Amino acid sequence: MKKIETLGWVVGTALVLAVLLSGCSMLGDAVTGGISSGVRKGVSKGAEQKVEEEVAPEPEPAQAKAPAMGSQWNQYMVMQAQMAFNYAFSAGGLWAGQMDYKPGEYTKFEWTMERDDPIIMERAYLKELDDGKQWWRVSWEDSEGLWIWEALIDPQSSQMLRMRARDPDGNEGEVPVTGQSVYMPTAELTKESVQGATVGKEKVDVPAGRFQADHVVFMAATGEGQVEFWLAPQVPGGVVKYLISTKGEGAFWNSDLIEFGKKATTILNSF
Repeated sequence: MKKIETLGWVVGTALVLAVLLSGCSMLGDAVTGGISSGVRKGVSKGAEQKVEEEVAPEPEPAQAKAPAMGSQWNQYMVMQAQMAFNYAFSAGGLWAGQMDYKPGEYTKFEWTMERDDPIIMERAYLKELDDGKQWWRVSWEDSEGLWIWEALIDPQSSQMLRMRARDPDGNEGEVPVTGQSVYMPTAELTKESVQGATVGKEKVDVPAGRFQADHVVFMAATGEGQVEFWLAPQVPGGVVKYLISTKGEGAFWNSDLIEFGKKATTILNSF
């Protein structure tokens, strides 16, 4: 993941996503504490300013690459996973999609944020065990390489039980899971909330194809921006596109579905 100039972008962007959803009480859950990761090599001035208007934590340098295998590598991969799982499973701690993933199903989204390079994020439901526990994969790809995490999650307690990981240099291994907060469950919107925010049906074109979708719009609490989702039932998770825009400036965060399917399985020999 790319180096960032300040820790504020990582924490702040997720907080902005949550703040823009009116009435959101999940700010503390949207991003787990202690996240420090390389996400972007740099942030455009406009996007960084938007983040700083919402939250301005102390700047802190981030590493450009993972350390060598060992205890530092384990800690680093856990911190990266905190960020990646939060982004992959929700938009600011919430998710408007009304469709569940089934074992083997996956989605890939391309993220663009103003003038920054695109990022490809995958979310894949790999397997359900006999006791109901679930294996999921989250991967993150940018111009500097591919990061992969596969995690065993207990859906009843929302606790992550095991995790394997691979960094862009090919280092791969079992990451100790000690009970610290890595995965936060998604606070899904109610059907009534989604219905109330649906402004109509429309065709939307994304790299994965053309979809007849429900267009869902939530206004920001301040009235200065909005979060939009396009929902289609044939897609795992139910979302084909989502974006954040600010009043008078248009979208500064855009996510488009580029691929989805039904044959995802482990690539890290997790099971």
